[in-house]
Amino acid sequence: MIRSQRILIMVLVIVTCIGCDQATKTIASRTLAPRKPIVLIDRVFHLEYTENSGAMLGIGSELPGNVRFWLLRVFAGCALFTILAFTALDKSLNITDILSLSLVLGGGLGNLTDRLFKDGIVVDFMIITLGSLKTAIFNFADLSIVTGLLLLALSRIPWFSRSTQAKSEG
Repeated sequence: MIRSQRILIMVLVIVTCIGCDQATKTIASRTLAPRKPIVLIDRVFHLEYTENSGAMLGIGSELPGNVRFWLLRVFAGCALFTILAFTALDKSLNITDILSLSLVLGGGLGNLTDRLFKDGIVVDFMIITLGSLKTAIFNFADLSIVTGLLLLALSRIPWFSRSTQAKSEG
């Protein structure tokens, strides 16, 4: 794949992820913050506003502010820049790799945007419950990151890799 195509795919996925993430967080902030949680889809999908000063699952929220700054803004920003450069420059990446890493980048940049412009706070508002299993509270950016990582992991499984390659060639 030529570099301009790779960059176009990356930009489209990343901008879409950031846009959807920021739009849903804005809606959640305006509509969910003053309310009790909303239960949808027969108690499977819940909407509940929260502000998270830590990483995923609130990990690190008890750390001092300067430590959170270095870990969740500076280190995360450097890691995202590294992934961006790798995805843009590594010619051995296939389309699935590019899409996967772009989803991770879009989600990571969505949450980093919150951290930079909302005093280190990320808005979370979705919970999924399946029987006794319940997810942590998350947002669209988290969903993008997890989807990208799952797609990347699945693409490394031989049977999945062959089936997606055959579909893209056919």
